[in-house]
Amino acid sequence: MPDFSALVPETHQNISPGYVETLLQTRREELFTGLMRLSHLSGESLIFTFLQGMQQKLYRCLENSTEVIPRHTWFDAFNHSNASVGFLRLPVEALRFTRVAYEAPVIRMETSAFTPEGLKDVAGKWAVGPDPGIVYVQGAKVNRFYLIAGNSSPLIEELSFVEGEARFSIGDASFAQTLPKDNYHVVRYVSNREHEVWREYELRLAFNPLIRMLVNRFGELAGRALTERLCEQLSLWAREEGWNITITSNGAVNHHYFDSLESAIRVYSDLFRRFRQEASPAIGSRMVDGIGREILMKLEPYGRELLTQYIYSQYGVGGVPGVAKR
Repeated sequence: MPDFSALVPETHQNISPGYVETLLQTRREELFTGLMRLSHLSGESLIFTFLQGMQQKLYRCLENSTEVIPRHTWFDAFNHSNASVGFLRLPVEALRFTRVAYEAPVIRMETSAFTPEGLKDVAGKWAVGPDPGIVYVQGAKVNRFYLIAGNSSPLIEELSFVEGEARFSIGDASFAQTLPKDNYHVVRYVSNREHEVWREYELRLAFNPLIRMLVNRFGELAGRALTERLCEQLSLWAREEGWNITITSNGAVNHHYFDSLESAIRVYSDLFRRFRQEASPAIGSRMVDGIGREILMKLEPYGRELLTQYIYSQYGVGGVPGVAKR
């Protein structure tokens, strides 16, 4: 996948391992969220990701490959002299974007030249196609990356780099309309949907409409006051667990960073379980399971498959094809 390191501005050059550790400590103390790049004359770049001062992942980026470095070997990885270092602040949404970019495998690369009109047409095809990927669009004044999950997902994430700063936004397949008139070099990194980093990304996309529809259906049965109380209880419980997720009648406002599919499954499953517990006193457990089955069948097929496999199956919510206790 693409390496953002070339777009991270250098702030320190030819520094010692001891000074690298000083910079790491400074980032921890200031609760830094973003990327730290260490580059060497050999052409190797190391990318640390930080979330609120906590080091999350370390990636080794070479010319044509990227690998995740195991945590127990981190010290050995950056214990080299004459490194150059740069930092790039990111919102958590962009940090999640970079995790996909650095960890998702590349099946093939497709390189083309497009005008904005031509890119708009092909992006629409990518958005409904079966293969996920990341698209790099480069022009005279443009460096933008787009995360396109495919499978008719309505959301396309954009990460753009302007004057040493990163900007994150969410749009749709018409994103090319925002590009200035120009000819663009476009690289599409086609990936494998079965990889766990894509499954985690798509599970998050599927969980939001699930919660939104569950809460709204509960509101139809229990009324506005109990629905507001339910959302407050779920949100408070999530905060107490240390999850940056808020539940509203519009769904889950999810600013949490997951470093694995397993951790995401655990959190979403616990939120689903908590919804069932909190909703049951008002409308009964049988009704709660009933609306759970009802809502699941209203979701788009791929989201339904993910939720069935990773969440519903844990609770044996019967009556839905393919859903059973594990």
